[in-house]
Amino acid sequence: MSGASLTLLADEVLTLDAAGTVYAPGAVVIEGPRIRAVGPPPAAASGEVADLRGCVLLPGLINVHTHTPMWLFRGLTEDVPRGEWLTGRMRPLERRVGVPELRAGARAGCLELLLNGVTTIADRYGHMADIAGAVEESGLRAVIAHSLYDDSVERELPIAEALLERFGTDPRRSRVWAGLGPHATDTCGPDLLRRVQALAERTGARVFIHLAQSEQEVAEVRRQGHAGCASYLDEVGLLGPTVVAAHAIYLTDEEADLVGRRGTAVAHCPSSNAKLEGRVAPIGRLRRAGAIVGLGTDAACCNNAMDLFAEMRVAGLLNKVAADDPAALPASDLLRMATIDAASALGIADLVGTLEPGKRADIIAVSRQAPHLLPWHDATPNLVYAARGSDVVAVFVDGRPIVLERRPVHLDPERIVAEATRAALSLAG
Repeated sequence: MSGASLTLLADEVLTLDAAGTVYAPGAVVIEGPRIRAVGPPPAAASGEVADLRGCVLLPGLINVHTHTPMWLFRGLTEDVPRGEWLTGRMRPLERRVGVPELRAGARAGCLELLLNGVTTIADRYGHMADIAGAVEESGLRAVIAHSLYDDSVERELPIAEALLERFGTDPRRSRVWAGLGPHATDTCGPDLLRRVQALAERTGARVFIHLAQSEQEVAEVRRQGHAGCASYLDEVGLLGPTVVAAHAIYLTDEEADLVGRRGTAVAHCPSSNAKLEGRVAPIGRLRRAGAIVGLGTDAACCNNAMDLFAEMRVAGLLNKVAADDPAALPASDLLRMATIDAASALGIADLVGTLEPGKRADIIAVSRQAPHLLPWHDATPNLVYAARGSDVVAVFVDGRPIVLERRPVHLDPERIVAEATRAALSLAG
């Protein structure tokens, strides 16, 4: 598929544009890295043609919060009492692996995400300078951030700064770009957060931080004299449209309103929140207050599946229960939270998140033919509540085919999985 243009033919095209335009049947014409046209199938397509009939085309899914190297730990942190997951389970496991193992885990995590139809990720973890190459090689669009903590700031902040220099902070100039990743409000004091805020302002970097993700975090922040986690961030100038706050579970009504009023982006990870904390974040209130909410999988050890289709379904069901309202968070909103709203959260809505001429050709084809998807009455609820990552047939990033016929084009999945599985052997027992 190396011609001047490539036409994708499908049974249906969901543009997710402002008007919710759907073409059935439909076609997307790609020229270079961008979409040239979207509409009904042309009478005679120029250039190459990819016959994806039997599928629906939609924008690639966008995962606004993940930790790809933690693929290694899947299945090792199950049914942990609240408050013990991070320090009691994860930290001891993390001490048993090194950079080569984490790099192998990142490759496997990226592979899994691509096969599940994710084309963009916000990935943050330690050792990101060493892991970033694996993310870049995968073909994903990604913003990467190196995790920062109070107890290691003088050693780690220069690494984060070097990452900004290496990849830049502008997603319009590079498929992979860098952000800043202070860990959380209980592990980052005001001095570190103010340094992050100043560095973000100087470089244009987005800031990615865990917010009110546990009862312990809230308790520690209050012990230090702050009214709450969001209030603390606001005090140091880290609530606003260029900040992505992950989880936001334990927010008071007043704090949720504050987060929304500042236009802060929120990474909603419903499976992880349910599994690790037994809680649902106040997503309805946050959205009503003005927060931009995108969906995230978190790590493979937090939800066991890097599948954003599953995350849409869980988000819908849990938020209906939390709202005591079966009409809450309709399917159309959930699909936007995995596409255009997620793009807005990352500051890339002008690049991706919808299928429109001029945007980058990040596109996925999802089969409409599996028994669990039939009858196909309406694409949106089928994609949100019935589809699975395994239904993804093809993935394009910047117009480049990354997955075709459910197989990676440029990656060796058997080798990647074998290497990552070997890397995880040190964790057995």
